[in-house]
Amino acid sequence: MSKIFDADNKFFSTLSKVFDMMVLNFLWLVTLVAFIGPACTGLYYAVVKNIRRSRDYTARTFFHSFKANFKPAAILGILQIIFGFGLYICYQFAISMNPDAYLGQVYYWVVIVTALLYLMISVYIYPVLSRFDMKVFPIIRMSMYMAIRHIPTTIVGVAGLVVAFYCLKYIQLSPLFLFAPVLYVFVLSFPMEGVLRKYMPKKEDAGENEQEAWYYE
Repeated sequence: MSKIFDADNKFFSTLSKVFDMMVLNFLWLVTLVAFIGPACTGLYYAVVKNIRRSRDYTARTFFHSFKANFKPAAILGILQIIFGFGLYICYQFAISMNPDAYLGQVYYWVVIVTALLYLMISVYIYPVLSRFDMKVFPIIRMSMYMAIRHIPTTIVGVAGLVVAFYCLKYIQLSPLFLFAPVLYVFVLSFPMEGVLRKYMPKKEDAGENEQEAWYYE
């Protein structure tokens, strides 16, 4: 009987993870309104460190990454909004053009390919920032390289973004609204961590303070 109420049993452990995911999703939604970049960086960092590795407390993990990467993440978030809005305007213009005209078709597909590349890079930007200490444009270049170099992970990431956006747009009253962003990052983190490890120094080559870091587990 005592095992049933043991905080370490699978039921209570799972319940604790579900609660942590709800808290993390709430923190992400609240901070996303003003700080899209830091919020997304903190989300990925907290999902991997807290939800998957059970290290530290959810809010503390989230805000640690939020503050530590605030400047580059904020700049990246602003650039994403500007570029995304620009793509939306270009897409609206593309579909208003004569679809039978050659230039109209070329312009349309240029916009579509650019939007796809935008999504591909977006999948990697914040995981990269959460793991590496880099400036804004090196992060973009590295994310672009990873997006092209690791196509299976990129497909998972882009497909997940589409599903997550669908959930948030069309089933907002569903319980999925409480978990969709966190579930997306949770699923993405499995292939993504494999990619990030390829670009990290080997544990034995890492600095003395880094060798015991949680992400080497």
